[in-house]
Amino acid sequence: MNRKQTESDRTAFLLSQVGGRAAQEFTRLLQPLGLAPADAGILRLVSRSDGISQQALAGTLNMHASRLVGLIDDLESRGLLVRKVHPSDRRLYSLSVTAEGKKTLLSIRKAAEEHNRLMCAALTATEAETLRTLLTKIAQEQGLSAGVHPGYRSVPTKAKKLATRQKTASK
Repeated sequence: MNRKQTESDRTAFLLSQVGGRAAQEFTRLLQPLGLAPADAGILRLVSRSDGISQQALAGTLNMHASRLVGLIDDLESRGLLVRKVHPSDRRLYSLSVTAEGKKTLLSIRKAAEEHNRLMCAALTATEAETLRTLLTKIAQEQGLSAGVHPGYRSVPTKAKKLATRQKTASK
């Protein structure tokens, strides 16, 4: 039985469709930096909370701490983050962005600005602000943490990420 699609059904689908496209576009914009969106988000969060423990970061990202370790290992091996023994609890590590990481964050910011420009190109400034306000309202009602993508629970493991990076480099 075919039923006519309601406006609310279409709105949810359009949100999903545009969200998927936005994710693809941001991934494309980060490729020249050798980063994935998860890397960019981790660097941004650590830069805003210098000295945050890995456990606290995992909690902020709503991701299992053991999954985060591989991502942190990769960013640390690339000289973008540094891990130090936590000053008040030797069982924990605190994270900080390195000087190279700060330079990378500037490049990420430029990519994010371009991303926003591309995704909102069809809108006037007033329409873009209205959309941001409405999406913020939806995100809050859904219990989403401001500035934290809900996809961290399904971030690829280090092995999958490395395979993807090698495949991209060989093209």
